[in-house]
Amino acid sequence: MKKLLLSLALAPAVLLAPTAWAGATDDLLDRLQTLKSMKGEFEQVVLDQGGTHMQEATGRFQVARGNQFYWLTETPYEQMAASDGETVWVYDKDLEQVVVRPLSQDLGQTPALLFGGKPADVAKAFSISERDNQGGEVTYRLTPKGQDPLFDQLDVTFKGDEPASMRLQDALGQQTVIDFKTLTLNGGIDSSLFHFEPPEGTDVIQQQQ
Repeated sequence: MKKLLLSLALAPAVLLAPTAWAGATDDLLDRLQTLKSMKGEFEQVVLDQGGTHMQEATGRFQVARGNQFYWLTETPYEQMAASDGETVWVYDKDLEQVVVRPLSQDLGQTPALLFGGKPADVAKAFSISERDNQGGEVTYRLTPKGQDPLFDQLDVTFKGDEPASMRLQDALGQQTVIDFKTLTLNGGIDSSLFHFEPPEGTDVIQQQQ
């Protein structure tokens, strides 16, 4: 269960699709272009195919351009994932264990890069459409183009100019919903958190890409 923590009339539609998709892509990329960094708190829920809650978690995070991220799950178990743009550390405090591996540049494998990577790479990695737009809230659906993605679809919702939530769905219909809270955009980042030095006595497991 802990792994769940670390763990969005056919003819007329075909005729209109290129314009609609191009507009959604440009709109999302414009939003991401203005987002240099983001930090805040999160609430995460994992649902099975029938909508039953399998796991809940809360914590805090920060991401910054350059594929840098820090994601700390505080409840129900303390786990941390961080990257300086080249290396990823996944630390389990209870197990006194850290897994170290190169950062995959595949956005389909690393959803955090949506906010910390290059916006142009998002358009290369995903087919993008607008799923909903009302009341100042817009949701984009991203479908990975690559092979063997971590998820089948990713919905990302903005309220005004702020990211509000992400919803990831895998091939089995399991969904992970992440709501962002108390956000700070483009400032207040502690860059030291993007690198991790294991505490003395920690079991270090090196993995290759």
